[in-house]
Amino acid sequence: MSVAHTSRLRIEKHAGPHRTAHIENFPEPIHFGIHGGIKHFYQEKYGREITGPEYPATLDYMIAGVAG
Repeated sequence: MSVAHTSRLRIEKHAGPHRTAHIENFPEPIHFGIHGGIKHFYQEKYGREITGPEYPATLDYMIAGVAG
């Protein structure tokens, strides 16, 4: 047996690293951004403070998906 799935979603870009994913058939959006060490890395790389709320990074969602 094989399974094929096509993800249907829309990504909304906000200020800074904040993005929102609107996934078909799910009423609540998923917020992506940066936090902690990732935020510190990019602040050092670009030499400026990154403001705004912290959200889970794309990497966090990938690790949670694989680990689950």
